[in-house]
Amino acid sequence: MVLQMLLYTWSFFFIYSILPAIISANECYVTPCTRDIIIVVDGSSSMQTSTYVSQEINMITKLTYSWTLDESKVRLALVGAYFGNEFNGLDYFTDSSLVEKRLQSFRLAAMQYGLFSGNFNTTVRFLDERYVGKRANFGPRINVQKRIVIFSSHSGTSDISSTKNTLEQFSQQGYEVTIVGIGVDESVYKGTYYHKFVSVQWFELGVVAQSIIDTITEEGICFLDKGWTTPKPQTCTTTTTTTTTRAPTTTTAKGVTAKTVTSKPTTSPKPVPPTHPPFPVGDYQECSCTTQSLYIDIVFVVDTSAGMGLGGLMMVKAEINTLTVFKPSDYDNEDEFTEDLWTDPRLEDVDETIDEVNLHAGLQQAAKMLGSMRNGVKKVVVVYAASYNDEGNDDPRQIAANIRGSGHKIITVAFVEPESSSLVLKMAEIASPRMNFTSYRDDLLVEELEDAFCQVRKKEFILFLFHKFQVNCYCPRGWRQLTLENRTYGECFFPTKIDASWTATKYECPILSKEHTGNGHLVYVNSALKNTFLNNFYMENWDKENQEKPNYDIGYYYDKTTQKYIWVNGVTNNPYANWAENHPDLSKGECVMAKQVEGTTTDFKWISINCQVDSGRGLCQEAACDSDFYCPPEN
Repeated sequence: MVLQMLLYTWSFFFIYSILPAIISANECYVTPCTRDIIIVVDGSSSMQTSTYVSQEINMITKLTYSWTLDESKVRLALVGAYFGNEFNGLDYFTDSSLVEKRLQSFRLAAMQYGLFSGNFNTTVRFLDERYVGKRANFGPRINVQKRIVIFSSHSGTSDISSTKNTLEQFSQQGYEVTIVGIGVDESVYKGTYYHKFVSVQWFELGVVAQSIIDTITEEGICFLDKGWTTPKPQTCTTTTTTTTTRAPTTTTAKGVTAKTVTSKPTTSPKPVPPTHPPFPVGDYQECSCTTQSLYIDIVFVVDTSAGMGLGGLMMVKAEINTLTVFKPSDYDNEDEFTEDLWTDPRLEDVDETIDEVNLHAGLQQAAKMLGSMRNGVKKVVVVYAASYNDEGNDDPRQIAANIRGSGHKIITVAFVEPESSSLVLKMAEIASPRMNFTSYRDDLLVEELEDAFCQVRKKEFILFLFHKFQVNCYCPRGWRQLTLENRTYGECFFPTKIDASWTATKYECPILSKEHTGNGHLVYVNSALKNTFLNNFYMENWDKENQEKPNYDIGYYYDKTTQKYIWVNGVTNNPYANWAENHPDLSKGECVMAKQVEGTTTDFKWISINCQVDSGRGLCQEAACDSDFYCPPEN
């Protein structure tokens, strides 16, 4: 009955929207160059861990995020090799948002299904059958240079050498191959044929140097085939439109204009670095976030000064149009809102006469609107601004702190000169953690905002005044949700309440989670960051009166069949370990406990224990409920 009330009361629409891509320069080059490009993502067990696969995908995102995808410019095909123990290769993409979603699907497959053994020869044969050969499903364009970039960690010399003839034929047909060798030396690939080899060491995957990206781009993609010359710059209009299909979030939105000013953006903006630290690296379970299932009330605060520029204002309206649909709200349907958005006189043009900054007034008005919106729904303020003033009565920091203190989130999007990051840093003063962005990351901005909206939902609130309920991502009462560096994940933890052997505790976790997912297990520890989180959580919940020492069992044990340590959730290739001195020690037992280091509070080390004899408490883990996995509210 609660679910029926939810769907009836908070109904939503799934729609498609057209996103105008605003180009401010009069002339531009296609980025990186007009090519048909195929990129192979290695998801095989040669990559060792899903963490390394995730870092490989981050590298490919960094390589491709600013590319000019279009049917007449750059086309990009992505091949997933051995993800879910199969090959995935579709037609060429001409929409950057679809590229991002495809890469994310590879990442999730590696995390959920693990890595499977594979070889280089099969990868090359798939390329031949799907893209290059005479019977290929997806052929190239006529009179366009063709490139293949293979990310590979395979190291079998005979396997690699067997591809030489095929790769030579690729070159003869105009497909020049660049191999990005991950954790392998170029000498391993000397037996095959390629145009360029780029070496990336394992330790370099975490933070890939720009020089490596530039080498792949310049020497592996944008070099000229024999007989080709450098093309002339392409003329770009100021109203080029591409059609992008996305599932916008379900929202109620009201517009507010704030008067600000700054210098005009340059005509050839360059991407600036991310405005906040990268997300923690690791195969943490992300909360599923189906955007059309979100329920958020949003207030947009928009700068209409000369500094924003007409192009910037158009971009803001396009993003708002893409990110929002309405019901219930002041609008009966999305078409009505779209018409109002694009004809609102406050947003038709910038005001060249405005020379003062007053985000404080804009946030004050936003706070009033938040108070009149729906009860029981999380709320967010999105600020688009080209300047910032924190002096005197115009200082917005206190009113922003009040908004955040009321449980609401603030997202900032700064329109900033590419040579300067001072505005971005200033805007961060009013933003919620990890929710300050910059307009010069256009290719990722909508996806970043959607992700921020999903993070807005990760709080518990009251629905219908009867039930505690969280429609996107939450843990059952008493379970703690994983939060690392201000980002929340879909993992929940709960300490057992009685002393028992490791084996007995292992079977207790599914019982503790039976009212939720029923898939609880002893905790999986896959990074130092998560280890610290778990230690702190356990100490906060340590039952001092009934447990002498705050030690806890983890889901790690020695498997006699494979003769190595594995995790109860099936992971066998986790690179993280936290053993105490002289451990592991099979003479003491085959199971593992986290033991508090003497003289410390939250420092724990792993020790070997007897699975049936040694007793203690355990720390259980299960998945969170989210927008794709519905859990009924608790009574």
